[in-house]
Amino acid sequence: MSFSRTALVLLLTLIFSHLSSSAFAISEEEKSFLLMYFKEEEIQVISATRSLKSITRIAENVEVVTARDIELMNAHTLADVLNTINGVVVVIGGGSPGVSAGVQIQGSRMDHVLVLIDGINISLIEANTADVSMIPAQIIDKVEVIKGPASSAWGSSLGGVVNVITKSPLASSGNSGLLSGSYGERNTGDFRGELAGRKGDFGYYLFAGRLWTDGLRKWEDLWKNDLYGKFSYDFSKETSAQLTLLYNRGSRTNGDWEIDGFRLADKKENFLSTLSLKSILSDSLSLNVSARTALMSSDSFFTDLASGSESTSTVDDKQYGGSIKLDWKSGIHSVVLGSDIDFKREEASFYSVDHVDEQIMAVYANDTVSLGNLSITPGLRFDHINIEVTDIKENFVSPSLGVTYKVGDKTLLRGYVARGFSVPAIAYVISTGDIYYRNNPDLQVEKVWSYQIGAETGALKYVWLKVAAFRHDIRDAITAEYSADGSSWTYVNKDKVRRQGVEAEMKTQPFYNFTLSAGATYVKSKDPDTGEEIRDNPEYTYDIGLQYDDKKSFRALLKGRYVWWNAEDFWLARYNGFILDINLIKSLYKSRSYEAEAFLNAHNIFNGSQYWTVELKNARRWIEAGLRIKI
Repeated sequence: MSFSRTALVLLLTLIFSHLSSSAFAISEEEKSFLLMYFKEEEIQVISATRSLKSITRIAENVEVVTARDIELMNAHTLADVLNTINGVVVVIGGGSPGVSAGVQIQGSRMDHVLVLIDGINISLIEANTADVSMIPAQIIDKVEVIKGPASSAWGSSLGGVVNVITKSPLASSGNSGLLSGSYGERNTGDFRGELAGRKGDFGYYLFAGRLWTDGLRKWEDLWKNDLYGKFSYDFSKETSAQLTLLYNRGSRTNGDWEIDGFRLADKKENFLSTLSLKSILSDSLSLNVSARTALMSSDSFFTDLASGSESTSTVDDKQYGGSIKLDWKSGIHSVVLGSDIDFKREEASFYSVDHVDEQIMAVYANDTVSLGNLSITPGLRFDHINIEVTDIKENFVSPSLGVTYKVGDKTLLRGYVARGFSVPAIAYVISTGDIYYRNNPDLQVEKVWSYQIGAETGALKYVWLKVAAFRHDIRDAITAEYSADGSSWTYVNKDKVRRQGVEAEMKTQPFYNFTLSAGATYVKSKDPDTGEEIRDNPEYTYDIGLQYDDKKSFRALLKGRYVWWNAEDFWLARYNGFILDINLIKSLYKSRSYEAEAFLNAHNIFNGSQYWTVELKNARRWIEAGLRIKI
């Protein structure tokens, strides 16, 4: 689809006649049906258009994980949470909780995925990859994952978006709190505390936590401290302000790469903050203005196993930005207009220059047009990208068009087409840190056209089914290229990559307190011109889950995952069976004042081997237990 056609669709939808604003409300019948399979927090999402919408009105393939899901799985970090989502694969740098971890969506590279917390991009620009283990799971209220490019709303996000929505202060006067502690094998502990409340117009949410381990693999120990706060103040019923603050620091030894002969360790320190103002200007119009700051530093230590010599590299990343957004709902329209501005400066010891400055300025617009059972969502974003000391200076237009159609009361059809892009990792362009690597100052942004169709239905009694097919056609794809004699290598913009596949999910209604879920994703990556297969992308994954909840005092979750990594042979990957975890929660005491519960988690209960490289094996079977007190 050409850009001019998409622009024409956007223009036409903006001139539809106005009807009742109830076009976007969820009917009681629809809500009642959705709640048979989903939690209330799951039936509306914000990430697809950056405005709250019913899941029956969004065309993108979106998955949601809630705080209640996270509590049941006893996740330690965001990495644990994402590793349970169909179509999402977490590439973990070891076997212990808290080790470095990146995320792939539908076979994308890790640097193609945009990870946001409170609207802040947590990727260092040198690698353009987010370490999803840096976010403590306890502060998460909801995670929304967009599968496939979301550039028409978010900019550089060729592979998808992980949007972390943190917990908020209480909505009414009072206080609540939590104390939790777990301890497991190899001196692995996770201690947490949180407090939320409201007094008059002022609300707050506070969190403190510490995660540590002696390492479930050899030479793999870590500790990490986290502090988080969210504060709100209501100036009036129409206007409120919000401040968020996240600080964490930690140290990790990430194990030995024996084949390459080195040991890797790192220290990280991060400070993230946002300040926002939201005002309801009228019954149909609201304004949100926000500013954000991210100060992230990382020191990496490489020890030569033969000589014992140590080398160090450092990265300091400073990001400042702001956004303004208007939401307008009237008649059949739900329009979002906005602008993002981000300035980033990064200094790295392995750069050929003192620092790199990156500026991105963008405007975007989308409209969800509701015509009875049919919803049409055109979107458009313009990004001006300027990265100093490189040739990356580009204006990029990202259109999208989505359609949903409700067939009766229980079936939904979806279709979505979008153009997207991804800014290359700056280390590829100006790094001098590897004697075998030749940087490439001519690298440019990667571009994609994406096509997705899908259906969801509850027409089968007691079962919800979801299927989706996708194709992502990438141009100027960045791939490694070796010299003729194999003595050096670099990254280049190669012509084309096609990633296509299907995914399917099912979930049952509770039956004798049991709920069964399952999912599978198949992805094939190849050069569409030559037909050559592209390796090192997970080809297929399987997920199973069995949940029990007696609604009184006992909950349990059995969760399993299998990944066929499709890794190149020299990585010596292992694919032996499902990795199954079981989580048990038992209420010990409950009163009006507080509740105490014990939990037990057995990880990898069948002691399976499942890893993409022999250098980073998964943890063998291990057990942890803990106590949680809710006030």
